[in-house]
Amino acid sequence: MSRSEVFVDSSVFIGLMLGDEKARNLVKNALNEGYVLVTNPIVFSETVYKVMFTLALRDGLRGVHDLRKHLGEYTHLYRKVEEAFEKLRDAGLLRIKEVTQETIGIASQLGQEYELLPNDALIVASCKENEIENIATFDSDFKKVPFLKIFGVE
Repeated sequence: MSRSEVFVDSSVFIGLMLGDEKARNLVKNALNEGYVLVTNPIVFSETVYKVMFTLALRDGLRGVHDLRKHLGEYTHLYRKVEEAFEKLRDAGLLRIKEVTQETIGIASQLGQEYELLPNDALIVASCKENEIENIATFDSDFKKVPFLKIFGVE
């Protein structure tokens, strides 16, 4: 198992993008302890969508259908999140792991075994496939997975 890597879930990246101090401190602590941050494309997708949705709600939109009607006002967030990921990656602080056919097979098994939502199953599968035992998250669903050490969930 890799003790030097910590998988960063979308809940943490969403917090970072929205200026949450708790998320900032969690990442800072992981880096100060010598961990390299790891994520995957599923987390990018979740982060962009949830930041879009949160900002749309703050702007007074009333759900996904409203967001679709006004999507052009929020598509700049793709680039904003990409730039945040690039900045961390270019500094040598973030690695992006691919989602492979093997990842999907592992996700199918683990999703059923631990009763996880599909994206969470893919995240857990990425951890298992890459021998990552640590996950930075505010999502308590990952507590169901005995081989993961949780950073952030109290």
